[in-house]
Amino acid sequence: MLKQRIISGLILAFTLTALIFSIGDVYLSYFVGIIASVSLWEYLKVRFSNLITLTILVAFVFCMYLSNILFFNILFLILGAITILISAFLIISFPLNKNFLRNPIFWVLSGLTLHLAFFASIFYLLFHGENILDGYTFNKRTLIIFIILISVLMDSIAYFAGKKFGKRPFMSNVSPNKTLEGFVSAILISPLLLSLAANNFFNISFSLALLILLCVSFLSVLGDAHASMIKRVVEIKDFSNLIPGHGGLYDRLDSHIVVFPSFVFMLYLI
Repeated sequence: MLKQRIISGLILAFTLTALIFSIGDVYLSYFVGIIASVSLWEYLKVRFSNLITLTILVAFVFCMYLSNILFFNILFLILGAITILISAFLIISFPLNKNFLRNPIFWVLSGLTLHLAFFASIFYLLFHGENILDGYTFNKRTLIIFIILISVLMDSIAYFAGKKFGKRPFMSNVSPNKTLEGFVSAILISPLLLSLAANNFFNISFSLALLILLCVSFLSVLGDAHASMIKRVVEIKDFSNLIPGHGGLYDRLDSHIVVFPSFVFMLYLI
């Protein structure tokens, strides 16, 4: 399983990197829209019929189109940030809140806002990025790869450190396989390495980069924990078997869906 997971991950990484650096902004936004739509489909399909899921997906596509308007783009980022904060409280109180989590209205709204914020954050970088990138030396495509690395490093370090040193459970109420040692290793090493990279290769101070990356790295754990919590509510292992060794697209994107809007929102505020 680990070998299959690594091979699939490498193929995904190579393909995604090639697409990010080779296609135009408009086509890249279409690609991200397709990815977000498939992920949302998986998220909704575990609870709803094909007809209801398709109806919600049509509304989602219309909302993605509204991201062309800066007001709605920012609004989707704000709604995503609010959903992330609510999710943190839900994770802490799980499983006492199972009945609330099963509520179809909550299910739809949380899925929509998280996926809209994910799409809106990348759309913002592609078409409104001058508002936050002025003064920095990295371009839009490099920044997208950099943000992807936050979740990749956090997941990888936590996984291998947990396997090697893990003894104490962490967030066992939503994810029994996570360990405190894995989390601590990831939250110490990942932001530090990425802050050094940002300081050396981009025009951004080490202290500012570390502040942003510490916050966003912690939130990436919430994204993964949110997906684990949802899977425990409906008692499934993965949202689909689309990606060998990884499960569904949402299983692979869970932390990225939180990291992208969190990172862009923090840059926007700063």
